[in-house]
Amino acid sequence: MDQSQLPEPFAYLARLADGDATLDQAAALTRALENVPELQRWLKAQRGRVVSELRATHSREEIGNRINCKPQRVSDIAAGHSRQPGPRRTVKPES
Repeated sequence: MDQSQLPEPFAYLARLADGDATLDQAAALTRALENVPELQRWLKAQRGRVVSELRATHSREEIGNRINCKPQRVSDIAAGHSRQPGPRRTVKPES
């Protein structure tokens, strides 16, 4: 994957790969990579908070349609439950 293929929310990370290769660049990329698990925890916590708040004004179906998952998964996210390792079964099939 080249830097133009980074998911939009992380496109700013492409600057870490810009220019000539340097030791500082290698160190910055390594630090970013090492912090991916912490980023995932933070993103999951924030998503859970937002989904939980949205449950007051939106149905599980409406939220699920927007975030591409089944209504039960919406409930699980709001309750703070994590997926178990293995095949992902909560994403809706593409229409």
